[in-house]
Amino acid sequence: MQHLKTSILECLRDLKGSGKFADVQTTDFVFPGLQVEGLGEIAFPFQELQAKALIQVARKAPFGHGSETILDTDVRSAWEIDADKLSFTNPQWAKFLNQTIIKIKKELGLEEYTVEANLYKLLLYEKGDFFLPHKDSEKESGMFGSLVVGFPSKYTGGELVVRFEGEEQVADFSRDAGNYRINFSAFYADCDHEVKPLESGYRICLVYNLVQKKTGAKIELQSVNSHADKLAGVLAKNPREKPYIILLGHQYTPANFAYERLKLNDRCRAEALLRAAKNLGFYAKLCLITSFKEGLPADSGYYGYGEVAGDDDAEMVEVFDEWLDIEHWDQNELPVLGSVKFEEDDLITSFSLDEDEPIVKESTGYMGNYGPDLLHWYHYGAVVIWSPVQNAQLLRNQKTTNQLEWIDYFNRTGQVSTKEIKAVNDILSAGLNDDIHGTIDANYNVVADWLIQQKNSSFFLHTDCDRLQMLFVKIDVDSWQKMWEWLPEKSSLHIFGRLGNNPDLPVFEKILSIICHMALSPKTIVLAQKQTKALPKYVKNLDYITSIQFSAGAISDLMWIENKFSPDHRWVKEVSQPIVSNTDLKYLHKTLAPLLLSERTKTSLHQILVEFCKTFLQKRAENKPQPPADWRRSLPDSRYNEKIWKMLQSFMESPFEHVFDLKRKMAERSEVEEAIKREKVDLSTTTIRKGSPHTLRISKTRESFERELKKWKKDVNLLKQLMTN
Repeated sequence: MQHLKTSILECLRDLKGSGKFADVQTTDFVFPGLQVEGLGEIAFPFQELQAKALIQVARKAPFGHGSETILDTDVRSAWEIDADKLSFTNPQWAKFLNQTIIKIKKELGLEEYTVEANLYKLLLYEKGDFFLPHKDSEKESGMFGSLVVGFPSKYTGGELVVRFEGEEQVADFSRDAGNYRINFSAFYADCDHEVKPLESGYRICLVYNLVQKKTGAKIELQSVNSHADKLAGVLAKNPREKPYIILLGHQYTPANFAYERLKLNDRCRAEALLRAAKNLGFYAKLCLITSFKEGLPADSGYYGYGEVAGDDDAEMVEVFDEWLDIEHWDQNELPVLGSVKFEEDDLITSFSLDEDEPIVKESTGYMGNYGPDLLHWYHYGAVVIWSPVQNAQLLRNQKTTNQLEWIDYFNRTGQVSTKEIKAVNDILSAGLNDDIHGTIDANYNVVADWLIQQKNSSFFLHTDCDRLQMLFVKIDVDSWQKMWEWLPEKSSLHIFGRLGNNPDLPVFEKILSIICHMALSPKTIVLAQKQTKALPKYVKNLDYITSIQFSAGAISDLMWIENKFSPDHRWVKEVSQPIVSNTDLKYLHKTLAPLLLSERTKTSLHQILVEFCKTFLQKRAENKPQPPADWRRSLPDSRYNEKIWKMLQSFMESPFEHVFDLKRKMAERSEVEEAIKREKVDLSTTTIRKGSPHTLRISKTRESFERELKKWKKDVNLLKQLMTN
């Protein structure tokens, strides 16, 4: 392990910079006060008349070929003016240039260097001008790159394309060129770059040489690929059972952690590690290694006597609890890897953990008689690398959501090893890592795609019934349609047979939805017909004695299926049985009747259900609620507040009394009020605030009658709608 750590760290030690070979930005416009000898000041946005005048004092741009300078318009076509013919009258231009260099240094990872930009040329491109791929030669001592500053001018085309080691960055500033913006791009001289042909307008820019000042290590664009090759060799020679966890060098907050925000040398080192893993066919992902410590601050003074107790910046002198974990992964195409167990000795790092300041500090504050504890979080940027063999083992312990994300990754990329295939099949056979109810919002459709890609047509024939039902409900109808079109019909019928043997309501409703979907495809319409015939049997296996309530969508599907396949009257009667066995009034009003009223296709099933609703509502309409004959009111059937209801019993049973005054202390009055509010009882209360104590007046109401009358009116109204529909 020590040899492995040393070898990896030696490879990374030589990598410096951001790992970026080019920087492209757009910023607010600053008038440069650009003067051209023999022409005067250039105005912006740049116009056609100025372009034609500028061409008169410019010359065709040559290009360098070895030690020669060649003019060849088949290689390069543009106009140029030398730096000694240019000057700037606006003092703000120098300030702008300095600020630009600061931005470039940050993006290219050159903050430790002193860099200057020396003006080289003014370039003008007109329609058709271009520059074929080339590298910039060293035009002065210390030059390591070029800076191109583009001014406002309407044009199209003319993209600057910069390439290095198979990567490409395009600076297309044509959209912002006429909008009072300045565009700039900086890149190393080792990069191949070209200017695409200008399609219209004029592109005007200044070219600066980026020059390293002061002696020291030479600025040069390092080959990330060569370092990646070395790292791949080290990893190949030092296989591990655990993932390689390599710390980069800086801390980050989870909210600010991403590949694009890596600091200084972290970016190029991370890139080298990611490429090394790719070269080996391994997995690699950026993450934050979190080191947490909880402990006692200096001079904490138990029992609250410490002078600095509670200060987040106090020194921690004793650690009570500590742990290491991966708490945050960078988002990219590769799924998250959870449940990675490791110790501090497993980390590959050039520094000791927790030797610098924690990035997050907290103090618990005083807790009772105890002084505060300090909480320290250290979040280190890291790259985790692991092999497909390790991945196959790790997959078995992932959460279901993670497992499904990995299955989706394998489906999309086709990159999966034999051991990973076996791991996924074992996971699916064991039922993922959840119970039979599945995980909310997880994408189970990937299971169908996996089975099809792996040609595993027997999976659903052997998985246990509970898990089959869970997956049947979780996988959407489109994915099931792909399954039915792929599976042999015998297998499909067997799956439906297992599902219909003891379906619960979600399974039965999903069967209806799937039949509707299958009926739309010539490939599966015969299967849909067969399942339609089987529906009465599935209905009989439903436990609808407990008043199963079909959703509106399920009933609508049933009517659609009937209309599509025209089954006989016996079929209609049998599938309608669970629905007409449900006498829940709320269900009838909220679900069943509104669906029937909105349904345009009048099938036999529709007629049966309408007649059921009419008969049910007619019986209720014939029993109009009657107002109470006197002031007798029913006592609530409740085990709560028995003393209170016993006290009010004679009042409630009296046919003449309708008001009862209770003079009690506030606590007793409140208790009586709460008891009345708790139950649906025909009583109301008001407080008469005269005398001491106040009086709670309890009055009898007709609320029960009014409620029943309101329901009756709704029933009558709904009945009329069904009669006239």
